[in-house]
Amino acid sequence: MAEFIEPGPICDTAGIREAVCIHTRKIFDSCRDKDCVEDLRLYPTVSSQAAIDRAISLKAGQAELLYAYIDVEPVGFNRGYFTVDVRYFYRVTADAFVGAARPVSICGLAVFDKRAILFGSEGSAKVFSSNSRADDLDEQNLMSTNLPIAVVKTAAPNLSGGKRS
Repeated sequence: MAEFIEPGPICDTAGIREAVCIHTRKIFDSCRDKDCVEDLRLYPTVSSQAAIDRAISLKAGQAELLYAYIDVEPVGFNRGYFTVDVRYFYRVTADAFVGAARPVSICGLAVFDKRAILFGSEGSAKVFSSNSRADDLDEQNLMSTNLPIAVVKTAAPNLSGGKRS
């Protein structure tokens, strides 16, 4: 049966469009959310602020996502859960109408924060991986790109001989 699997478009009545490989690590939890972002504070540049001060009206332009900063912290009261804070940075452009002349293009920065709480397993396990990064001291697999990644998770040993408390 393996001879029938190939990458690329597949003609099938079952609705399968493409066979692809998916590489993931262990997934404990996930979420998907769609927000309509409104009423964000705009931090205009100095020249844009001068144009806004003289403007009769403003016309919305577009927003471009510049960067998303992600911070993961453990939840203090619930082991195994983590808060995922995402801060989005947008470049916003618009037109400022100053008198009867052509509109003046203005731009600025807008910031949007999002928080989710996800389950991520127990945080007390130590994790060792054969995967290396260029900025790490361990360069054992730096030149190879197709080797499998081995991950070992260890729990703290229970030396008391009884139940854990």
